[in-house]
Amino acid sequence: MINEDKARSVNEQFYEAFNKRDIEAMKRIWGYDEQATCVHPGWPPLKGFESILNSWAGIFKNSGNMEIQISDVQALASSDLAWVSCTEKLYTIAEGGVLASQVFATNLFHLEGDIWKMVMHHASPVPDLQEPADVSRN
Repeated sequence: MINEDKARSVNEQFYEAFNKRDIEAMKRIWGYDEQATCVHPGWPPLKGFESILNSWAGIFKNSGNMEIQISDVQALASSDLAWVSCTEKLYTIAEGGVLASQVFATNLFHLEGDIWKMVMHHASPVPDLQEPADVSRN
């Protein structure tokens, strides 16, 4: 249970780094392993620390009007590996209002010394029966 709580905490730090567009915080979260993998929705898999951090820098530069809120968080951990899944609710400010969409994410963390480091982020769009909601009209 302790490792699950620590995994949830670093998972929250990951989303906080995203919402603040904080590349330094993102660097501290990711492991330096060349096997680290990141799959952004609709992107091919990225491998290695440098490639992954470059992708986040580009996203931060080009997504100033986006925020992620997470829900349905589930965590499972062993002594040195943790898996966290969650639903990412993405809110984007567009000309027509605020658009909302959902992504399902699986995040893997590996214990390096006494610090949990992200070694995989895989996010995939969740198909909707409807178009993404325009929450500005609610």
